[in-house]
Amino acid sequence: MRVVTGEEMKNVDQYTMDHIGIDGKILMENAGRAAAKRLMEDYAGQKFIVLIGSGNNGGDGFVIARTLLDSGFDVTVCVIPDKNKITGDAEYHKGVYEKSGYTWKSYDNSYLKDADIIVDTMLGTGVKGEIREPYLSIFKDISESKRKVVSIDLPSGVPSAEEAVSEFALKANHTIMLQQPKLSYYTYPARDYYGGAEVVQIGIPQKGLQAAVQSKRYEWTMEDTVNHWPKRSSSSHKGSHGKVGIIAGSDLMPGSAALSASAAVKSGAGLTTVNTVKSAIPVIASRMPEATFFDRGEDLQEFYAGKDAIAVGPGIGTDSGGQDATINLIDNFQAPLIIDADGLYQFQKVLPLVKNRESPLIITPHPGEMAKLIDSTPAKVNENRFSIAEKFARENGIYVVLKGPCTIVATPEGESFVNNTGNAGLAKGGSGDVLTGMILSFIARYDNIQTAISSAVYMHGFTADYLLEQGVAIESMTPSQIISHLETTFHMMNSMSQQ
Repeated sequence: MRVVTGEEMKNVDQYTMDHIGIDGKILMENAGRAAAKRLMEDYAGQKFIVLIGSGNNGGDGFVIARTLLDSGFDVTVCVIPDKNKITGDAEYHKGVYEKSGYTWKSYDNSYLKDADIIVDTMLGTGVKGEIREPYLSIFKDISESKRKVVSIDLPSGVPSAEEAVSEFALKANHTIMLQQPKLSYYTYPARDYYGGAEVVQIGIPQKGLQAAVQSKRYEWTMEDTVNHWPKRSSSSHKGSHGKVGIIAGSDLMPGSAALSASAAVKSGAGLTTVNTVKSAIPVIASRMPEATFFDRGEDLQEFYAGKDAIAVGPGIGTDSGGQDATINLIDNFQAPLIIDADGLYQFQKVLPLVKNRESPLIITPHPGEMAKLIDSTPAKVNENRFSIAEKFARENGIYVVLKGPCTIVATPEGESFVNNTGNAGLAKGGSGDVLTGMILSFIARYDNIQTAISSAVYMHGFTADYLLEQGVAIESMTPSQIISHLETTFHMMNSMSQQ
């Protein structure tokens, strides 16, 4: 599913009108009716107040109000700006609303107390900067009313892209996004303002999106994961499903290697070999007897032999030995390579080697690690997650998996795929080690690198969501539980892919 900014969506609308021939008034009618349908389904029997602004979002509001009233709902309509400021297609639909026999009122906060649901169609995707009056006071009224708020397209005052969010923006309980999800939905703190969210289609042909949007941002969905799910032949053997290697663990951190190896095996890798310090082998073997082992002191070239993919970094430490292994891999291992955690410690220094590398390279930084790679701060990274991940991937010819809420997979070709599964139960040491093992296994079994990474990221979060649904407390969720439940969530995907 394509992810867009408000400006990109305006370009899509314009292209649809100018080149495809669908009038803007029809698009507005479609948008309002689609949103009203969801409101009627979700809030049957509720009393609505529709708050209308001056732009196209306000025009949607007139269509929503008319559709609700035509269907017998109790609806109060309040127009915020002077009526002369409502122009264009919005003015047309205001006229249709009035000619249909319906009336509206100027805003007064006393009307809020008589409604169950506040429908927000005040400020659209073009909002920039701080919230001004009268909206500042209206948002305060809404907050104090304690009524449920449903925003149309995005909550009023929330930008559609990566701009900063005003602390005074309207917080919705539910947002009905029109046609395509907006980029800010996948960023924080903007995401907190959307509440529960869904997308409704308003009849814009795909050609409009393809022609008018230059960026290549997508949400990787369950449908994408199922459609690309690999099927095992009944005649396959262990060598058919990927021979993978993991350079991980140290005297003080054997658990990182155990988690990565366990995740790789549970994610379907045919043969998993762990390269670690000798003292850690008994600990890891007790957790994952299916893995084989390689003493880190031995020749790395022998370890590389026959591997379809290798991951390096979890728990290796930041001493010279671990860093030397990472550099050796970048320079000599000619197959997909994943660098995570401690493997990224000196990554900035080896970028010239990275740019000369021909085989795929994948890095999996969290915001702090990403900040170090670009000489920035975690806060700046989180404010510009899409643009930073995309730029770093494109400039260095690598795949960047920028972890965190709504993990982003950016490709060397300039595409990015955002994940919408997972919860705060993953905010725990070891979760990244599990993800590394999963990505490693998926890469060894898939033909396409991006598809493999995005599907692994999706399943990592999907399994956490499954645990939450099964009653596991978000505070108590562990990376080991993610691994132990992969068998269940993978079974679910296998079943869906066979339907």
